[in-house]
Amino acid sequence: MSRADSGSPDPSVKPTRVLIAGSNLLAGALARTLETQGFATTYTAASAQEIERKLKWRPDLVLIDLRPFDVDSGSTIVQSAQRSGRQVCVIDYAGDSERPSAWLRAGSAAVVSENEPFDQLFKTITRLTRIAPPRSVPRAPVASTADPPDAQRRSPRLALFATLTEREQVVLSELMEGHCAEDIAKAAIVSISTVRSQIKAILNKLGVNSQLAAVAMARRAGWSLERRPASPPKPSNGRRRQAS
Repeated sequence: MSRADSGSPDPSVKPTRVLIAGSNLLAGALARTLETQGFATTYTAASAQEIERKLKWRPDLVLIDLRPFDVDSGSTIVQSAQRSGRQVCVIDYAGDSERPSAWLRAGSAAVVSENEPFDQLFKTITRLTRIAPPRSVPRAPVASTADPPDAQRRSPRLALFATLTEREQVVLSELMEGHCAEDIAKAAIVSISTVRSQIKAILNKLGVNSQLAAVAMARRAGWSLERRPASPPKPSNGRRRQAS
């Protein structure tokens, strides 16, 4: 039987490593599925001690199911994994707008809902591991000057955000700050349907299907209103208004 037929990876190519932390049922199923796609995987219980121990395996991506954790303990886990130079992706339950924001602030590159189909999770994992730095190149734990290859990759990703209108860029910036559509509508004195239409346009232009994915994509690209490719004057209703 050939290596391709047996499903074994090509020995000349170092497979991307994914550490999955969660229940044995979920983690095991994800590990088996990712291995069929050529990833090297290992999984462990969703505890801070076990995740810390498994980081010695030097994964390219740490996929953590944070549903059993509160915000404080979950944020500690994300920060620990991110400081080690690993990309972090969080799985969490839907319906709580505060928790995804906490994971992103802690350093998670993406947050996916437990209700999202597996193919969307797979796309997120693939995207994150494609932009992960080589394991032989250490990353600074907090911030460092980007090397030339990283800057070259970032430029085309930033250019994609230039396709957003001025108002859409402002809305995306508000989402990145953790504001919901209702808050954005009230601050701009527009209808909630208007903001939802703007959010839908943002998702379509960026090629993602959730607000969390759009925020994660913007953070990974290093995008912000101040660092956008084009810098025309910001619309007056783009800033949050103080209540009179």
